Amino acid sequence: MPKIILGLGFLKVSASYLQRRKTGRFYYYRRIPTELRGHYGKSPFRVVSLKTTDEYEALKRVAKLASQDDAYWKSLRAAAAQDMGLTTPEAREGAKALMARWGLSAGAGHRTGPDAHRQVSDVVAVLDGYFVGVYGSDYERARMDHAMHFGSPQSFYTPVEAEAVRLVMSDPSKPRVLLSDALKHYLENRPKTPSPKFIRDNTAYIGKVTEAVGDLPLTEYRRDHAHKVKDHLLASGVTTGTARRTITAISAVFNHGLREFDLASSNPFKSLPIAGEGEDAEEKASFTTKELEAIESACKLKDDDIRHVVALQADTGARIAEIVGLRIEEVALEHAVPHIQIRPHESLGRTLKNGNSERKVPLVGIALWAAQRAVEAHGERKAGWLFPRYAEDGDIKATHASGTINKWLRKGLEINKTTHSFRHAMRDRLRRVETPEEIQDAIGGWKSQGSIGRSYGQGHALAQLQAWLEKAVSHEAERSC
Repeated sequence: MPKIILGLGFLKVSASYLQRRKTGRFYYYRRIPTELRGHYGKSPFRVVSLKTTDEYEALKRVAKLASQDDAYWKSLRAAAAQDMGLTTPEAREGAKALMARWGLSAGAGHRTGPDAHRQVSDVVAVLDGYFVGVYGSDYERARMDHAMHFGSPQSFYTPVEAEAVRLVMSDPSKPRVLLSDALKHYLENRPKTPSPKFIRDNTAYIGKVTEAVGDLPLTEYRRDHAHKVKDHLLASGVTTGTARRTITAISAVFNHGLREFDLASSNPFKSLPIAGEGEDAEEKASFTTKELEAIESACKLKDDDIRHVVALQADTGARIAEIVGLRIEEVALEHAVPHIQIRPHESLGRTLKNGNSERKVPLVGIALWAAQRAVEAHGERKAGWLFPRYAEDGDIKATHASGTINKWLRKGLEINKTTHSFRHAMRDRLRRVETPEEIQDAIGGWKSQGSIGRSYGQGHALAQLQAWLEKAVSHEAERSC
């Protein structure tokens, strides 16, 4: 039994999955189950560079890869997928290499016309020659015995061989489009280049389908499959709201695939009902005045980049992604009204939740202190990411930041709330000083529920927003006295 060297939640990472090379770099090293090796080629092992020499970081990456492999291998073993002839991108790539060895192209065994019989016979002879050479007389007897006393010829095939035979013998004008194909096309043909987070999220969503029922051709999914995916999601412990968001994302991939590949089939995830939807939603708790006071003191005491993120959230009410995605040049400290400018940078992977999210937010209270300290940490640099720990070109790691901060709040300050509670707290603080709703929406980037007339004009002046924010923050301080 391998020694367990790291526990990450429910996942235990075995030492046998980690290998360190002479260069000091770590690798994920795991034996592929015998019955699944046909999906990977000749090697009996999965070997992936972890691109790090730090052991703890390597273990975290191993945990992620092990979790992904466990889910993927589960999908390959799924009974429904096996019964329907599951193929995967890996099996397909292996099949193409095998077809090249045979000297056959897709559809070579599917011929029409006066010379079709001879051409098909030639293809069958090539296939028989290969399989007899690999499996010997047992295969030959199965091939010739129509009563199949020795089993069917197909029972000998590995997944790669089965996919190669299918490609050779199928009509090439009727491609078999898998869910994984639809996802790939969906991600590669977005109007705007998708962010790494968008790619990760949608890959994970489709992974839930693969885990539950397999990576099947789009036209072979049925309503029953959709219900199984829904049940699989709910059984994992997510809320009905999270399940709905996942199903909506899955449905978008299906719609794209059916439309772009001209497939005459319905979307099994369309209008999928979820029993008790919304009844399990928990109202997000706001921070109390005492909690905000404790957080401010702890931030100033620690005075590092993580605490600067926290402090900026606390007195602006901005989303965590909006803060960690700030650039140095978007912090205007020399302006008559010090403020941050929250705006998208599509080419750099910095997106916003919606159109209302783009805004300028005055810096007051601890947020002003945090902005000054964060900028000072960059010295003479006047441009670039304000928080490079969590932001780099093409990747804003808001989820990582949120996890770190939530853990600190819970364990360091014994406050069992999340970073999103800062937004709820800011809304409450603004209401307490009777801030007009339009001003509240402008500060927090909340979507206005009022008249469409609010969207006309140039918006509220920074000085107006600053006055109300200062009033809300100072009122909170007075309440704690």
